Amino acid sequence: MRPPPAERPAATHQRTPDRTLIEQLLVDDEHAYRELLARYRSMVYAIAYAVLVDPERAEAAVEKTFREARRTAAAFLRAPGSVPKWLTDLAHDCSANGHGPAAR
Repeated sequence: MRPPPAERPAATHQRTPDRTLIEQLLVDDEHAYRELLARYRSMVYAIAYAVLVDPERAEAAVEKTFREARRTAAAFLRAPGSVPKWLTDLAHDCSANGHGPAAR
């Protein structure tokens, strides 16, 4: 008879809070930027694609959204709000601002 499997130890790695990642953007922390991309790139792309209905233009809007996130990180941190909501708003703005279907 086999002994019961050993219990797995609890995970020791905790996820860095979103707002902490934004704080780290202020000092050009590339790891924080990559982590933010990993968490939210697909959400931002989905928004951009829904607005633009073009994969290449949606990809350009994603890049613009994350550039804007870097540029406006300090302003975001001064106000209450969630990172997903902020990125959603940026994605809509970056997709519609001269890049929407009317711009064709």
